[in-house]
Order: sequence, then structure tokens, then C-alpha cells
Amino acid sequence: MIQTALGSIFYLLSDGRTLEEDGTTSSINISGKTPILCFHMSPRSSDEYLEVLPLLASGASLIGESDSGATKNEPDGICGRAVIAFDIPGYGSSENPPRSCTIDEISDVFLVAADSILSETTVSGSIAESRSYVTIGSLLGNYFCVSLASRHPHRIKAGILTNPWYNPSASNPSSPESSAAIAIEDSFVLEDDGSHLAKLHSQRSSYLDPELNFRVVSSEISYLVNRRKRYPMGITMQGGNDYDFQAPVRKIVEMRRKNDSDVCTKFMCILGETCASQFDTFGLIGTKRFDDACELLTGESGNDAKSNNIVQVERLMGEKSTLNVVNQMPEEFAALCNSFLSERGL
Repeated sequence: MIQTALGSIFYLLSDGRTLEEDGTTSSINISGKTPILCFHMSPRSSDEYLEVLPLLASGASLIGESDSGATKNEPDGICGRAVIAFDIPGYGSSENPPRSCTIDEISDVFLVAADSILSETTVSGSIAESRSYVTIGSLLGNYFCVSLASRHPHRIKAGILTNPWYNPSASNPSSPESSAAIAIEDSFVLEDDGSHLAKLHSQRSSYLDPELNFRVVSSEISYLVNRRKRYPMGITMQGGNDYDFQAPVRKIVEMRRKNDSDVCTKFMCILGETCASQFDTFGLIGTKRFDDACELLTGESGNDAKSNNIVQVERLMGEKSTLNVVNQMPEEFAALCNSFLSERGL
């Protein structure tokens, strides 16, 4: 946990070190690799990155065959990277924020928290104010990536967006006034027989195994408990449907066109094919929104966007390429991320 302006925030930290037989940790040099900050989807938690964290930290960028015939990640030979996965305030084990807040405000808190965390460890020797990061997001988490890249371009070296989706009619609000707190009625209804818990499980049982489904439901329960606590106090948190994804992305593109050396120009978008199909089924046009997000990031449209190599576009296929693709395909996901970063000297 780390104390922030928006309450205590929980995080997971992996830096590629392993535990030796004598109880000590292995010694590695990771100063040459840019740390990664991971932001989860809603209503998940940092648990979304549990399997991926050590793979990102180890720099594994190749998928090879093990003796058993199963796929495995092969380290790139320059092991060791600090990777932090946060629980967004009000999610997982993080506290509710003490006041209403926007995605931009939460993003700033994450940046300060990351600086503090790495300053207190031996995993990086750079000065906090000049330290740069790579960001990885998933759905809601993508908004923190573009928020930071557009407002702190000298601190963000690259962004990896997973299943990017946005509401084209959203507009960014100004910082909410805490004095205007109004109690909010929660739409989640508790049933006397506990059937509300079974409903949470059944929502994903068709594509998640029981173990992962249990973890996902546990994250959602934590989120719902926190929501039921903050709603009566009128504390709101800007959601993905209310975040103007297009505004920060256009700012990034504008800075790029001005040849600003500080601007974050390296992006990769990863789409889970099954996730896009699920969104299409829900009427959320996931496939189109993904393509639109890529076009926005390149600053081009149509065929021009497809031929533009500014944004690397990758698609993960198969029945596990769902909304929870990071948990379900961790090795494939990590290999894409590590290859992308390695090729760009990050």
C-alpha cells in the first residue's frame, strides 16, 4: 500500500528477481529498462496482471516449446524490469477516494505514487522527477495511459492499449466540486437469498474457467462494496463512458506533428478478437471502436491509417482472446509487449 492524495492505493511490484534457496533474492541490473505501469479494467483490480507481471519483468519476448510441448516464454537475455500494477482507487484493495475525482486526477496520483515506490527501492537509480515510464492499460486502464501521455509527455515513453474502446460522445468534465456532493442511489440490488452473487458468476461462466471466474467475481465484489460506501457520500469517480478519449489522443497527435521531442509517439494496440465479438454482440461495436482508436492514435484515417507504422496493431486470436485476455493469454500478451519494447530500445 502507498498513501496518496486520493487515499491508500494497493499495488503489485515485480522486478525480475527470483527467490534463491537461501531465502535471498537474485541480483540483477535493471537500470537500463524503462519501468512499466499497469492499469486494469473495470471492475477488476491489479489481479488482472498477476500472471503477466513476472513475464514483463523478465523481458520474455519469445514463445518457445517446452519439453512437455507447452508454450513458454524465453527471456530476451537482458532480464530485469520494474513493473507496477495498481488498484485504481475504489477498486480491489485500494481505499475509496476521499472526494470525487477525474481520470486525469487519478493518473497524476499514479505518477506520483510510482515515483515514490521506485525511489524507495533499489530497482532504479534515476531521479524521480526525470524518470520515464511505459504504460499498459486494459479498457478503463487505457484512459490513464493516454491521459498521462498527453499531459506528461516527457515522462511517458510508450503506451500499450489493450482492447481500447471509447464513447465518441463523451466530454471531459472539469474537476468535480466536493462541496456539491449528492447521495447517489446504487443500481446493484442485494437479494435476500444471495442470488446476486450467483448472477455475478454466471455473467462470465461461458468463457472463464471456475478459478479465474472466482477471481474476477472477487474483484467485482470489492468494487461493488466500495461503491456502496462512497455513493451515499456523493463521491463520484469519472468512468470510461464519460471520458473523452479523443481529446488527449488528438493532443498527442498534434504534439507529434510539431516534432516535439518530448512527445510519446510509440503506441501498440492489442485486440482480443473474441472480446471485440462480445462487444459487437452487446451493441458496443467493439471492432469498429478498436479500429477507430488506432486511427485516432495515428492521426490518419482509412487506408492511410492501415499503412501507417506509428501505431503497431496486434490481434490475439482464439477462444481465450476475450475481455479477460490478459489473464487468459498471459504468455502471448507478454511476448507482444516485450518484443514491442525491445525493438524500440525500451
